[in-house]
Amino acid sequence: MRTMHRRYVSCLAITVSLMASMVLAQGAVPATVEFAPDAAAALQKTYGSREEGALRAAILAALGKEQRHDALPEGVSLKVTVRQVKPTHPTLQQQLDNPSLSAARTRYLGGADLVGEVRDARQQVLATVDYRNFADVPAAGSPSLDPWADARQAIEGFAAKFASAWERLPKG
Repeated sequence: MRTMHRRYVSCLAITVSLMASMVLAQGAVPATVEFAPDAAAALQKTYGSREEGALRAAILAALGKEQRHDALPEGVSLKVTVRQVKPTHPTLQQQLDNPSLSAARTRYLGGADLVGEVRDARQQVLATVDYRNFADVPAAGSPSLDPWADARQAIEGFAAKFASAWERLPKG
């Protein structure tokens, strides 16, 4: 069972990375994704170091999807900082550290807290977007078994709000 779950998680991470690569190849999003010190520490110590890449890919894919609908003005770049992120279900690292956790039955109040900045060519901040979304109760969370399901919902909401901010900027 554990080997099967590891394969599933590995396939999921590869799929997300490939999807992000395809989105970026279609129209590169001039974006950087950083993790605040507390979020980076939680990823390294608790959730597993490989999770950072999966979350970064999810953010870039969500931004790329929004950019296809609402193109960024010329010379604009995006900076995203993940201030806090929590899984919906235990990550692989958490399950390895504590075998009593169940990938299906253990649930957390997951989500993400992100801030984004739209910057011009001189790195002046043109707009700032804050977005925070965590499930209030376990039943309000995503039904998906993906450890980052609630965080992905927050990322999608953030990307949509971020796109509305750059959509209001003067074109060209």
